Amino acid sequence: MLPPEYRGKVMCMNRIERMKENRFKKSGKFIFFIVSIWAILSIATSAWSQGSRGFLVETKWLADRLDDPNLVIIDASPTKQYLARHIKNAVSASFGAEEYLSCGIDTSYGGTDLISDPPSAMPWTDGSPEHIQEVMRSLGINNGSIVVIHDAGAFFHATRFFWTLTHHGHKNAFILNGGLSKWVSDGFPTVQAIPKAKRGNFVASVMDRSIVVNTEYVLAKLFKPDTVIVNAVGSDWHYGSYLAYSRTGHIPSSINAPYPDYFQKDKTWKPESELRRMFESLGMLREKEIIAYCGGNPAASLLYFTLRYVLGYPNVKYYTGSLTDWLKDERDLPLHTYQNEHLLRDPLWVQWWAGKRIQFLVRDPKVLTVDVRSKDKFNAGHIPYAVNIPINDLMNKGMSLGDWEKLLGDSGIGADTEVVLYDELNGDSSSLMFWFMEYLGHKQVSLLKGGLAAWKAMGLEVTTSDTIIAKPKTKYDVAISPKLYKSAIQPEKRLVNANDKPDFHGYPRIWILSSSKKRTVPTSVPSLDYRHIPWEKNLTESGSLKPAGQLITIYEEARIPMQSEIICYSDSIQEASFTYYVLRTLGYPRVRVYLSKNGPFL
Repeated sequence: MLPPEYRGKVMCMNRIERMKENRFKKSGKFIFFIVSIWAILSIATSAWSQGSRGFLVETKWLADRLDDPNLVIIDASPTKQYLARHIKNAVSASFGAEEYLSCGIDTSYGGTDLISDPPSAMPWTDGSPEHIQEVMRSLGINNGSIVVIHDAGAFFHATRFFWTLTHHGHKNAFILNGGLSKWVSDGFPTVQAIPKAKRGNFVASVMDRSIVVNTEYVLAKLFKPDTVIVNAVGSDWHYGSYLAYSRTGHIPSSINAPYPDYFQKDKTWKPESELRRMFESLGMLREKEIIAYCGGNPAASLLYFTLRYVLGYPNVKYYTGSLTDWLKDERDLPLHTYQNEHLLRDPLWVQWWAGKRIQFLVRDPKVLTVDVRSKDKFNAGHIPYAVNIPINDLMNKGMSLGDWEKLLGDSGIGADTEVVLYDELNGDSSSLMFWFMEYLGHKQVSLLKGGLAAWKAMGLEVTTSDTIIAKPKTKYDVAISPKLYKSAIQPEKRLVNANDKPDFHGYPRIWILSSSKKRTVPTSVPSLDYRHIPWEKNLTESGSLKPAGQLITIYEEARIPMQSEIICYSDSIQEASFTYYVLRTLGYPRVRVYLSKNGPFL
């Protein structure tokens, strides 16, 4: 037996050991509880991910779970499509059978019918969070529901509804990949019976307001190198051949990524690798900020979903006002039709920025007109303060790179000078100089729209006086100052060896033969697989460049996609260069002129 003085210590120690043991048992139970929950979630996640891809679910997955009480299927198609047939248990996000007709006119747009704000003067505008909450509850959506949304497939109704639902806080929304079209083609049944939704308990709460941007935000991002503004509509809208609203065209500096291009023939999304390659070829890099817009905002939701939820782009913004807000702005904001509108300079623009008056106001206006016609034609009459570089006479003289650099510098062209080129009318000679200067790495080159003929037609001054090129002697010396010109050859502008493999994101090479329709097709075409588009086809009957909408139609009908390396060729370098210039105005990302080492220039 222990002495009395130790008994208390031992009892205390035993009590401590029992407490430790109980704690261990409790912590063990807690750990077992956590592990069990993790296992359950892992099994559930595994079951969920089977037949799904990110925020896309496949038809087989949905067919296996049609009767799941936690599943809500939303059909975002227009009312008539829903009434004709739909997936079992699917509820419509559009007007009901009794309300979609107004005076006999179908008013169902699909996807936004119920969620849009009736008092708003702008179409496709979401209602208040309270309105959205009421709509979602009426469709049977709970906070914990798994919501699968679809439309006919390869369309934007589903993504537009998805965006509103997730923007207001729902965490478990998905898109049916391929929509109803894929569902039917996979052999799954449809019904006409309209289910009655059990009222849900969804609570709307906007989670991230920063993803929605307005017109002021977009204006501040125009022409910013770290931001890409992307128009999701078709090329006919973007390039201005289709009048959808009050004016045609697109927001300046924005590029075109038409939403139908995101899909395969079965209306499912293209593989992620193909989507990523396509967007990257357009300059839509993951590290950049992307602003999605369209006409009113529905199509932009499809671009937003594809970038954010299919590809995981981290910084995507949604211009919900889109072109309708832009057009309604009281400042009468501009629209462009050519992708690179700055490559065509209006005579009045040139008359000011490179004309007579500004020479008295600044030492160097940083804009210089270059007449590329022969010396005789230049002397017979030219634009005031233009310099003469007769490109057709010079190109076969065997000039070295140093010779060209000296000529350009002595003519007043510096690295920061915008060079505006012109010939008589057609632009075949000036486009040759355009290509050559881009090949030399000059950053700012453009053509005078309509050439000297357009200048004269506007009644603008033509002179026979020599343009003085000399070092300045006074503060605002009107003489053109000579510069030191240094080139930076751009190999991607020229193909020297026809056997070199294409290197544009793995896309194929397409040869365009630009030879005139007035001549026989040359026998020296480097590739047997080519598209013959005579250079004159780009011109109107009067000889001026056709509108952008007509030009893009020419090349799309000839199956010239943006995702290709385009080689312009002709037995006349002027004709090939003209096609190069046209494609540059349209924004084709990889265009080259074929010119072997035996050809003119360097």
